[in-house]
Amino acid sequence: MRYALRRALIIPAMLVLACVMVATLPAVALGQAIVAALLLLRGRRPRWRALRLAAFAAIYGASECAAVLVCLLLWVASPVPRWRNAANWRARHVWLLGSFLGTLLRMAQPIFGFRLRLENPRRATAGSGEPVIALSRHAGPGASFALIHVLLRERQRVPRIVLKAQLRLDPALDLVLTRIGCAFIRAGSTGAPGPVTAIARLAADLRPGDAMLIFPEGMDWTPTRHRLAVRRLRRKGLPAEAAAAAAMPNVLPPHPGGTFAALQAAPGSELAVFVHTGHDQMVNAASIWRALPLQRELHMAWWNEPGPRVASEEDCAVWLNDLWSRIDAWIEEQAAVADLIQPDAAAP
Repeated sequence: MRYALRRALIIPAMLVLACVMVATLPAVALGQAIVAALLLLRGRRPRWRALRLAAFAAIYGASECAAVLVCLLLWVASPVPRWRNAANWRARHVWLLGSFLGTLLRMAQPIFGFRLRLENPRRATAGSGEPVIALSRHAGPGASFALIHVLLRERQRVPRIVLKAQLRLDPALDLVLTRIGCAFIRAGSTGAPGPVTAIARLAADLRPGDAMLIFPEGMDWTPTRHRLAVRRLRRKGLPAEAAAAAAMPNVLPPHPGGTFAALQAAPGSELAVFVHTGHDQMVNAASIWRALPLQRELHMAWWNEPGPRVASEEDCAVWLNDLWSRIDAWIEEQAAVADLIQPDAAAP
């Protein structure tokens, strides 16, 4: 009942907001054209940032409306859960998620200059069809959407994710991800399962063709969060752990609890590692604004990792820190190459 009431409030608000974004787009375009003309008169190149953001917001809003409408039609066609064909119900929502994300990423290309480069994806085998536990770093705007898109389109896997409950405020993600079997958690809420418990339950429910996506860092990397994480470890009297974290400046210290719970709950699963870089320095609204249009591509790679033999959370922490040190080294290497061949353009 709580979810139904929340959706009854949020979905109409989303429809109104989408209409406002579409209706105001011509005014934003006119204002941006005036600003661009003034910049040209002063010999500066306009970057059309406001128009880019407004156009993408309008497309996002329209895509939200379309996805919610499709969800409604699917529910009207099969309103009673026990009478549904479960496989068809799930497959249709997986298709809808792929279409929704695919539309956003395709439109991000001409609007923002977004480019996604996959590093030798065919070298990472598709596997035997067994469930996959996918570990990924967490950094940069839009990277999670791109990763889910890659799981769907490149590896033909159904993403199963434990997400923060705040993402339920996005009606399309709320409906579609709930219906394909993802889990939303509300940290600190009484009676609700914690992240580790939710991950274990979801891992135990994995089926062939699924990919459970875990972000061991727990949040987006930023330089400030990295400094705070190192400081927090020192204050806890963990100098070795703090030194190890300080030696990996491009990632946050990984938390082993969720990964260990998933490995224990789904011991027969394959293991994959996803890494990406290129948009790391877009850490807040100001840095995103300065970066538009995007000069650097989002460079993503993955590989199949041998399953670790870990008997305890402490063993998992050692293994995960070693893995994250390799990820940090990969990011450092790619950043050095990008600085040589693809320097950022100075923002006017």
